[in-house]
Amino acid sequence: MEKATLPPLSGKNVDQDTFRRVWERVMPDQTNSPISVESTQAETQIPETAVPGESTAAPQLTGETAPMQSQSEPQEPQPDLPQVPACSEDTEGEKKECPCTGTPELCLGEGSQGDSRRLEELMSMARRGMLAGQMLSSRSCGSCARGTMSSLAADHRQALRRLSAAYFLITGKRFRPCCPHPELPSSFSLALREQFMWEQRWEHCNRQAAENTQDPCLRALYEELGQEGKLHAGTIRSLLEQMT
Repeated sequence: MEKATLPPLSGKNVDQDTFRRVWERVMPDQTNSPISVESTQAETQIPETAVPGESTAAPQLTGETAPMQSQSEPQEPQPDLPQVPACSEDTEGEKKECPCTGTPELCLGEGSQGDSRRLEELMSMARRGMLAGQMLSSRSCGSCARGTMSSLAADHRQALRRLSAAYFLITGKRFRPCCPHPELPSSFSLALREQFMWEQRWEHCNRQAAENTQDPCLRALYEELGQEGKLHAGTIRSLLEQMT
């Protein structure tokens, strides 16, 4: 015979526990009982892990509640950062332009081509002064006169090199002056006198060139060579004073 399960007791005046105790007294042997009481116990038993009044399902966040929770959280203060200027075509164009304005004043450039003729004349004079100094050094009797003339010849050799370098920078060409050895008087004193006058002409030509050139580097070079001519003339004069 099949056992009938205990129907759910939905009445408010029926106590299930009292009914179960009475039924157990009436039917102590539940094997032959037409009604199963265990099923009712399983139905009415409350799990130990469950908490009354709370649902076991986890609450799901909806689109409305999620932003509210994020707003309730404290936000860290943002530091004050400088604003980055927006890049525009005008600013990019300004960066590409060269900040230099005007035309620079070039030294020993192609703009000084007008000084090439004068440089050739001065190089020829410098070579003549070098050869004259070498001749006077070989004809000097004392060591003092020989050393003075050797120094004079070395100065004119250096002047020739400096003028030649300036000429090459301006024109891109080399100029080698071809002038014969100067004819000096046989007398050593007269030869010194002639060299004294030549040194004055050398000073005058360099100072005149410095006044007429527009190149600042050439102007400085001409002024230095003119000063050397003045010193050479004074050295020859001092040497003649010692010989008299």
